[in-house]
Amino acid sequence: MSRVSVPCHVKGTVALQVGDVRTSQGRPGVLVIDVTFPSVAPFELQEIMFKNYYTAFLTIRVRQHTSTHTPAKWVTCLRDYCLMPDPHSEEGAQEYVSLFKHQMLCDMGKVLELRLILRQPSPLWLSFTVEELQIYQQGPKSPSMTFPKWLSHPVPCEQPAPLLEVSPHPG
Repeated sequence: MSRVSVPCHVKGTVALQVGDVRTSQGRPGVLVIDVTFPSVAPFELQEIMFKNYYTAFLTIRVRQHTSTHTPAKWVTCLRDYCLMPDPHSEEGAQEYVSLFKHQMLCDMGKVLELRLILRQPSPLWLSFTVEELQIYQQGPKSPSMTFPKWLSHPVPCEQPAPLLEVSPHPG
């Protein structure tokens, strides 16, 4: 199955403040990133790929086209997906991540917009985000090909002929 990159627009990150905004104790612990697809009709999402940058947990919401008479609805399709096993250590902090439609909690058809909700509860990391975000939909299906019987049903391995032991000639 082939996949095709979907052109998207990643809007600016919005930080949700945790703690007192007026003191140094307040810091963003949650970031929201909206992703739109202005040049694409509603599509079936196959895969989301990105490089993590110190995000501990990821929630993904999707806005889907329902019908022409009802407004599109936001649905949570991934909830608190763990990107860093321990938010206070660096494990998983800069890994490449692929999320596939079968990992999602809802159908990924008729996608209009995505909302990534990033969480980092640890005060150790001053900034966190996701980088190199790529969205994929299923590409055109390749035409079915018929293979010769010998290629699609290989013969079980034959035992190799025993090697003859050659005795060294006194020389």
